[in-house]
Amino acid sequence: MTTATITPPSRETTSNSLSPFYAELEPLCLGRLREALDARSGLFRRQLRDGRWDETWGTEDLTSTAICLIGTHRAGVEPQEIGLDSERTLDALLEHMAQRRYGGGLGLVVWAAAVYDGPPLERILDRLGFSLNDPAEFVAPLTTMETAWLASGLLHESLRTGERAVEDAAAIVVDHLRERFESASGLMWHATAAAPLRHRLRRHIANFADQIYSVQALAFAALQLGKNWALEMADRIATRLVRLQGAFGQWWWHYDACSGRVRQAYPVFSVHQHGMAPMVLAALTRAGGTDFSEAVEAGRRWLRENALQVSLVDHSAGTIWRNVEADETPLWRCWRKARLLLGPAPHPTDPATLKINRETRPYEWAWCLHAAAIDAGRESAAHIV
Repeated sequence: MTTATITPPSRETTSNSLSPFYAELEPLCLGRLREALDARSGLFRRQLRDGRWDETWGTEDLTSTAICLIGTHRAGVEPQEIGLDSERTLDALLEHMAQRRYGGGLGLVVWAAAVYDGPPLERILDRLGFSLNDPAEFVAPLTTMETAWLASGLLHESLRTGERAVEDAAAIVVDHLRERFESASGLMWHATAAAPLRHRLRRHIANFADQIYSVQALAFAALQLGKNWALEMADRIATRLVRLQGAFGQWWWHYDACSGRVRQAYPVFSVHQHGMAPMVLAALTRAGGTDFSEAVEAGRRWLRENALQVSLVDHSAGTIWRNVEADETPLWRCWRKARLLLGPAPHPTDPATLKINRETRPYEWAWCLHAAAIDAGRESAAHIV
């Protein structure tokens, strides 16, 4: 089965406009994405694990492939530069999605198809066997991160087509995000009471992804739909995250939506520091929200100035290592995760108790390129920001 003809991206601004921070990282990300692409399947399903190339696990091949398409398109990367046949990869992504039936990844798939001018939403849903006749019912069991992905995907499809039905579906999903906001704390919940048990048990313990992807979707909604309340909510969440930011500029991992405090500090992920927070907070500013550029810069410095005082940018390995985490046994890690439900975990303060996780997943390089393009002021008509 084939997709519609896909329009390749183009760089409207050269890489010379990149800041020194991203100018150093861009060639590294491009090189690793070329190696992460599996020539047989057309998917981005290879990652670094323990410093060596290996297969991705779980749904990572699906979500990373979608994000790699989104990120490289936003960066204006010519597909052949990384050995990418974008039409083949998008088709492979849709086929893989149809087999996996991972509803939480639908938003990323729709988003990738929208920016590459692939199949329209109706054809995607038919192929995958999904229905958005009742968007609220569809998103109810999803995590907040997944719901934000769907909102962002539908908003980009609305940008592409201008169809009222798509805009209405996007508005319903954005409204559903509004219901997950805890006004008292200024943070998002992780899931609803309709979520599977594993997410329902920790509804109030939301991770950074739940927060930051929500800020992104809400900023997009403010720009695409003109929803002022979405901008105000996005600004409140971002303000709370910045107030909780660590002394080295860390974006922490788990938050308590009830208390508004950090629930678990580590691991601290590099992609949050160089990719996700910078691209999202820039989108918020573009939408008319607060300028958090100082917090963004502090977060980026963390890659080299952190508790370990070791750079996560490893030129000898050609990558940015995934995170700094607690140095613990598997048994202790299981206990810590279980304890998370009982109350805040103590923050490690001794560098001797921390280590670098020498892993990198494909989407991390892609979001770095995405953030770099926004930081450089590159424009793309297919993207809201």
